[in-house]
Amino acid sequence: MSHPVLRLLPVIAERRGVFAATIATNLLVQLGVLAVAVLTARIAADGVTSGLPGMTALGIALAAAAVVTAAATSIEAWLGHDLAYGLITSLRSRVFDAYRRSLPDRAHPRRTGDLVRVALADADALEWLYAHTLAQGLSASVVLAVGLVGSALISPWLLLVTLPLLVATAAIPWVGIRAAEHDGRRLEAARAELNAEVIEVVQGLRELSAGNALGRMRSRLAATSDRVTSWQARIAVRQGLERAVAELVLASAAVGALLVALLPGGGVPTGSVPVMLVLVTATLGPVAQLSELLRNGGTLLAVSRRLADALDRPAAVTFPARGRPVPRRSRRGLEFREVSFRYGDASAPALDGVSFVVRRGERVALVGPSGAGKTSCARLAVRTWDPAAGEITVNGVPLPEIDADELPFVVSAVPQEPGLLRGTVESNIRLGRPDASESEVAAAAEAAGIRSPGARFGAGLATPVGEHGAGLSGGQRARVAIARALLMDPLVLVLDEATANLDDAADDAIGEVLAGLDRYAVLVVAHRPSTIARCDRVISLRGGRVQPGV
Repeated sequence: MSHPVLRLLPVIAERRGVFAATIATNLLVQLGVLAVAVLTARIAADGVTSGLPGMTALGIALAAAAVVTAAATSIEAWLGHDLAYGLITSLRSRVFDAYRRSLPDRAHPRRTGDLVRVALADADALEWLYAHTLAQGLSASVVLAVGLVGSALISPWLLLVTLPLLVATAAIPWVGIRAAEHDGRRLEAARAELNAEVIEVVQGLRELSAGNALGRMRSRLAATSDRVTSWQARIAVRQGLERAVAELVLASAAVGALLVALLPGGGVPTGSVPVMLVLVTATLGPVAQLSELLRNGGTLLAVSRRLADALDRPAAVTFPARGRPVPRRSRRGLEFREVSFRYGDASAPALDGVSFVVRRGERVALVGPSGAGKTSCARLAVRTWDPAAGEITVNGVPLPEIDADELPFVVSAVPQEPGLLRGTVESNIRLGRPDASESEVAAAAEAAGIRSPGARFGAGLATPVGEHGAGLSGGQRARVAIARALLMDPLVLVLDEATANLDDAADDAIGEVLAGLDRYAVLVVAHRPSTIARCDRVISLRGGRVQPGV
């Protein structure tokens, strides 16, 4: 794989117009600052040698340069922020798309907090690099060339001062680049760990308190926070030393320029000395500025590598460029044909030659002890992964041949822990089909029993929902998840332990909903006898194989 920073450069191509405008205005700002400094020095020198009356033209030029520089600064700030926020959005969209393709990862599971940090904080950090550092670097190179030419015109001897110091200034951040990258990786790893631990503690605050584990978790958080602080301090000390050396080099440039002016044969007129000093320091200024920006190079490299790794994650499944349509009227339903599947490097297969059929209008219970392969079947049915061998079809069409956009309308699932978001019951039902009509949402809610008095949705579809479904009972969450799945009008409906955590009353209510699902091929992963009894037939799994005679 190419260098991670280069790997992410195509993100800029999406906003190349704004990026080019940012470079142009930044260049105008830096040239304007240089012009203001040089003109000011020239006016001061002329004022000393010839008095004020002859400086009208220079004064007008100085005023014009100041106005143009101020206007360009304002425009550059606006363009820079527009570019920055656009790049943040693009980076985050790419990361989320990569997660959608690759998660859940069977071989390398990632902690939620780590994923959040990559999508949010890391994207912010890379935006700063691309939106500001690159633009300033390109414009600074032009200012540098102008400054070197101007110095050479005043006195070729000045190049003996500026060129070595220029190399020294540019080289400062690169001297310790390996140490910087190492420290940056350790810092980002510690930050990711801290982020993950904080999210886990917040999500499990009630359970940790009840289990008398909150104190231990606080100690872990403190230790991780100390590691973050330690690496931050180490990086800050190194950057402080580099900054001090850079300031020393800049001061040496001014001293060197004075020596050139004072030495016999330097060829610098007395009136040009102030201009020369300004020009020399201004020439090194952009390079010093870039050195300052790149002192965070180690952290930026670590961040870019994390983002590039996220974008390069292999897809869990791949979809065809043009999928096959699935016939809607067929009654063939869901079919597993000699399906085998294994989790990562596990020695034993989760499924071994599993075959069964769920016809349209059937409710089939998939039962078996823990680890038998029931949830694996449910996840393969919605194509979370593909089987290692065998084939899964819906109405005769293999799942890998179905378009990505069509698949949720072919197979829809109701998990044991439905993902509900903060909002209302209606907004959660609409997640898969935000453009659904009110009548379609109402019909799905009716079919899921949300409108029945016993469901106790006080405000109906407007009933508020907290984070992770807070404020709703287990039965209510299950109803919302079923309504969401029904709104997709799928051919196959998979209920993966959807009633496992419900009390008897809620289980009975969901059972009534299940009884009315005769339009679909319904696969029910269950262990509760009451749920199994409501199904038309039972398939038993044990050790990843279908048991005969059940």
